[in-house]
Amino acid sequence: MKLTTKSRYAINALAELLVYARNTPVRLKDISEKQNIELNYLEQIFRKLRLAGIVKSIRGRNGGYVYASDPSKISIKQVMDAVEEDLDATNCAGASSCFEGRQCSSHKLWDDLNHVVDNYLSKIFINDLAETQDRTHIFLKEINS
Repeated sequence: MKLTTKSRYAINALAELLVYARNTPVRLKDISEKQNIELNYLEQIFRKLRLAGIVKSIRGRNGGYVYASDPSKISIKQVMDAVEEDLDATNCAGASSCFEGRQCSSHKLWDDLNHVVDNYLSKIFINDLAETQDRTHIFLKEINS
């Protein structure tokens, strides 16, 4: 199970968008400079986020991106799905054909881990990132709740 830079960048960029005024369009160039993300790559990510209905673009001189809906209702899982990030700990993409066409001995363990991670990421929302910005880690107690 590996998280790609695509998801990390998308989540960091959306957290940065939250730092700016919520209804004021933010230029990708500003986010790119602040987060040290290549502008072309960020444009590709935001295209996917726009198609998923997470952000919307505002054209014109003072244009940029704003949230399409309330960031308190946008989960990290939704963002990851939008940028086509598939966290999968199984060796068979969940098809139960990991070992010579059959389910391997540890398939259930990895499949269960997938469900735990999906559930966890579905319960964290973009606005939660702003609330926890000053903290350096997530407490284990929070993961279990």
